[in-house]
Amino acid sequence: METFLWHEKEALKNLYESEIDILKRGLKGDFKLFKLFDPATTDGRIVAVGELSFGNNQKQDLQIIFPTKYPFAPPKLISVNTQRDNDGNLIEGIQPKHFNKGNQYNDASLCLFEKELWNKEEHNIAWTLRRAQKWLVRANSPEGFSKEEIIEEYPAIMPHLGQVLLPKSIELPKGSNSGQFVLTQFKPNHYILEQNVLSKTPFTLSINKEVFNWFAFDKKLTQKELLSNINAQAFINILSKYFGVNLADLETKNLAFYLPAEENPWYFFKFNLQQVNGQLIISNPIYYISRTISNELYLRSKDIFDDKILINKNVTIIGVGAIGSEVAKSLAKNGVGNFNLFDIDTFEIGNSIRHAADLYYIGEKKVEVVKQLILRSNPNISVNAYHQDVLNDNGLLESALSKSDLCIVLTAEDSVDYLINDNYIKNFNYPFVFARASTGAFSGAIQVVDSDSACLRCLSLEGIDVLPQPKSKVNFSELKREYGSCSSPALPGSEIDTKEIALQVARVAIQCLMHNESSNYPKLAHKLLFWHGPYGSKNRKPFTWEMKNHEKSKSCKLCNP
Repeated sequence: METFLWHEKEALKNLYESEIDILKRGLKGDFKLFKLFDPATTDGRIVAVGELSFGNNQKQDLQIIFPTKYPFAPPKLISVNTQRDNDGNLIEGIQPKHFNKGNQYNDASLCLFEKELWNKEEHNIAWTLRRAQKWLVRANSPEGFSKEEIIEEYPAIMPHLGQVLLPKSIELPKGSNSGQFVLTQFKPNHYILEQNVLSKTPFTLSINKEVFNWFAFDKKLTQKELLSNINAQAFINILSKYFGVNLADLETKNLAFYLPAEENPWYFFKFNLQQVNGQLIISNPIYYISRTISNELYLRSKDIFDDKILINKNVTIIGVGAIGSEVAKSLAKNGVGNFNLFDIDTFEIGNSIRHAADLYYIGEKKVEVVKQLILRSNPNISVNAYHQDVLNDNGLLESALSKSDLCIVLTAEDSVDYLINDNYIKNFNYPFVFARASTGAFSGAIQVVDSDSACLRCLSLEGIDVLPQPKSKVNFSELKREYGSCSSPALPGSEIDTKEIALQVARVAIQCLMHNESSNYPKLAHKLLFWHGPYGSKNRKPFTWEMKNHEKSKSCKLCNP
């Protein structure tokens, strides 16, 4: 199949000629085309550079890039600085120009309109350039863009080299307007504030730690007022004016400005010292955008699962293998704030093909592995990791359950399932979720046990505790014991099937946690779920969930003592 390049499509030939004609004719004198590049030199894209007039005889050079699928997507306009010879011909070496007024991306392209506004039937390059004229007037004005004019997203004040993650809003010492904190670099140009905030690092890799000098400004001072110019001299003047500090005298040239008037109040900068003609010169700042995890993490799911509620919920998970690790990770990603993890096993090479973790974690305790996965989803979560067999613990299980809102049992061991079912459910007024997969993970079952539903003994007495049998018989080769392990041979099965069961367990778990809470998500209607996997079963099609409810068995001595 041929690559879709709009300028080569016969059906778009007239459109191509029309757009290029607009650029060449010059938008009624408001645009001067310097160069139209050969698509062979621009990765198949139509690229042009020219000068756009705007406002009161002002001019700005622009680079225009048509996407390969134009007109299904709008052209990109980038403000640039160019060099031309005496004849007006463009000299190579186009440099992006940032106005530092917002409404501009890191590559200096202009935020002209929301993407949904573009209509390929009505809009063209002329319409786009007219929008750019209005944009340039505002970008060159002293006040810049008003809040009503901020479009599409919330751009940074200038291009950023990396990011600083703040786990939660920082509480500064009362009565202080300056100080220091230490940031941990967890990958190149990316930092996180851990000191005095987190009990455990969410990232195993720590490149180094760096001290940043923070300065807090007046509550009414805005970023546009303070940082209208982004250069070394401007920062020297700011520190001198507001704090009586000489930037050159600071031992570390890393700065953090706190502007409480802004929605995103923290601004991080680094300066380097350069020797020029025997003198030490402070370089222009390198900007690091700050992101507050607690404010941003759950924005996309908060209207489905209220993170303000889930962050206070406590979940105990017994067994964090293929299913348990995915369940824990999913619950963390959806806002659950507290975990107790139980598992006696160590993460081995064969685990990696079904587990939420990968080969990097070989040799570590499974509970510690999953704890790291949870903290990497949200470092503000509290996780207790118990490398402990619940059949041989000394009060840890009881302590964890006493603080929980839900218990999920995922060991697939009858001894553990019935220990929990027979001895603990009656003592706690919250649901217990049991789940397991068949050999090959071609079928599975989930049972929610609470005061209103059948327990595991009830299901056993009624003969409905059997996993669905696949229509087709599958022969599995016998797996050997793993080298260095005294455990039973691992069961066969693929991650694409165990994950299906894990996702349904996580969904059921959240429904249990939100049962008595106001939520947009449907309430849990069924407490016994059977998974009929890739082969289906005698009465069910492949890849379907069978959902039921069963009353307590009259013969169950646990439910009817």
